[in-house]
Amino acid sequence: MLIEEALKSVAAIPDPYIRAVTYAKMGEKLAVARNPLYREAFLSAFESLSGIDDPYALMKALISIGSSLGRSGLKAYKRVFARILNESRFLAHPQRDEILRTASLALVSFGDVGEAINFALEISNGDLRQSTLVAVVRAASRSLERNSLKTAYRIRKIKLAMEYITDEPYRSKALLELSKGLISLGSYGDAFSAVEAMGSREWAKQAFKELAFRLSELGVIERYVESFVSLAEGLSRKFGEEFWVELATALALAGRGELAVGLLRKLGLESIKRVALDVLDKNPSALKELLSALSHEEALEVGRVLMNRILEEPSPEKKRIVNTIARFVRSEEMLAKVARFYVLIGDVESARGIGAFLQNPKLRSIVMADVAHHYLKLGRVEEAIDTALEVRDARFASLLMSEILIKAVEKEVEGSGHGEVEGSDGEARRRT
Repeated sequence: MLIEEALKSVAAIPDPYIRAVTYAKMGEKLAVARNPLYREAFLSAFESLSGIDDPYALMKALISIGSSLGRSGLKAYKRVFARILNESRFLAHPQRDEILRTASLALVSFGDVGEAINFALEISNGDLRQSTLVAVVRAASRSLERNSLKTAYRIRKIKLAMEYITDEPYRSKALLELSKGLISLGSYGDAFSAVEAMGSREWAKQAFKELAFRLSELGVIERYVESFVSLAEGLSRKFGEEFWVELATALALAGRGELAVGLLRKLGLESIKRVALDVLDKNPSALKELLSALSHEEALEVGRVLMNRILEEPSPEKKRIVNTIARFVRSEEMLAKVARFYVLIGDVESARGIGAFLQNPKLRSIVMADVAHHYLKLGRVEEAIDTALEVRDARFASLLMSEILIKAVEKEVEGSGHGEVEGSDGEARRRT
């Protein structure tokens, strides 16, 4: 039989560590398949341990065997891990800590959260101990299941682990993982509480943003706007009022414009402008969501500061951004700024089209004058004159026509290169 031959062939592997691990993995596959030969495979794995002289390698082999037993659903894994805990005490601290961490993560991988915590607590290095506990919380949180008898047990164990994670940023990292697990269970209120308990400014901001993203994905974010406002207030009391703006900025940059604006309205219009400029600089594709959440009056003010910033450094690459602003900020003043942008990037035809649409005489005159001057720079005098004639204000149109015609004559004279006059001394002078 092929399986029996494969088991016999493992004995030919010279390295006892690899031989033990190979037997264990075979035993796992056979146990899952309910093949009785799994007993022989695991017994052979234990027998191979006698050939391992290095205590550290022996511990690693035991972890592999214990993990295979655990994943197979065989309770014998408990005795193996008990042996690891006892015999690892003879290792140097760095080696023992690494063995304990590996064992802890192995235990949580097949659901024994309690023992995983016990192993983690034995780690002597404080940072490694807390990072291992965070990893345990992460794995346990991701394994939470709705309507599962194991859920209550795992949440209790997660909370137990949290009691030993006291330093930052480890505690905040663990709370973030817990909040994710609670969201998957639909325990949104508990998820908000987990985020509010964070002590790290940066991780709290990340968790706040992730909470908004996940609830938005689930289509329930509208029900929790007040909860987000309350959470922002709590975190701002802890980290300072400026943190409120940071939270709103993080949401706006992530495309959660409506929630961001909801937070910023409590601080006033200047804060909305500030965040809008930040979005323009860092993620302009998110401006659409931000602008769409504004009232008409807010959009006018925010659109003005955005366009003023764009007009400082106009470029064709910003055309899409400008069009987005024009779409959500419906005013002739904004269209005049958009027309100015098109003139500056050389798209004079688009600017002229916008100018022709304007009804406000002053704004129309300003845009058309801008367009006419640009035509004149290009040497397109006739088009400059035609544009000037489209200005509705008679006095403004007259002044513009006068200016254009005078400049046209100047250009013609400069281009001719002629025009000598006689001075009193009889010498010719060239008129410039």
